[in-house]
Amino acid sequence: MSATASPSTLKPARHRLPFTLYVLAGLMLFKAVVLVAVVAGATLDTLRPILGLTTGPGLTAIFLDNPAVGPIILAFAGLVVLSVIGMLSRKRTGWLLAMVITGLFVAIDIYGYLNSSANHLWMVLNIVTVFYLNQRDVREAVGAAEPVEADRAAPAT
Repeated sequence: MSATASPSTLKPARHRLPFTLYVLAGLMLFKAVVLVAVVAGATLDTLRPILGLTTGPGLTAIFLDNPAVGPIILAFAGLVVLSVIGMLSRKRTGWLLAMVITGLFVAIDIYGYLNSSANHLWMVLNIVTVFYLNQRDVREAVGAAEPVEADRAAPAT
């Protein structure tokens, strides 16, 4: 064995996660907490004001008429947490899962907007999430985008 390894056998150093990925993770965890609070507000009379703050009148009626929707919402919250764990682990699948879930949330927002039952705060939260999901440093960190040519050409320090 030689004392020095050839450059082709050296593994690239793992860089720190970008700050925008931490912001994105915080946004998504906040969304998961809100989803759990919505279900708790829909099932517990003491937390019902949370339901009124986080959903439009259309979704409130759905929860009151059909309590079986709660487990579906909790499953979405779990998927959001799973996507955050994946992204912080630098897994592209975590980023893809976050994109799909956020896309579904945006579609629900559009439907609510067209039916005049949209929650504008939730809509803004989803738009900001899409913005951070599409940041170049986030996509590079999870392997959804190749590094810029200038970054690849620069020597590692």
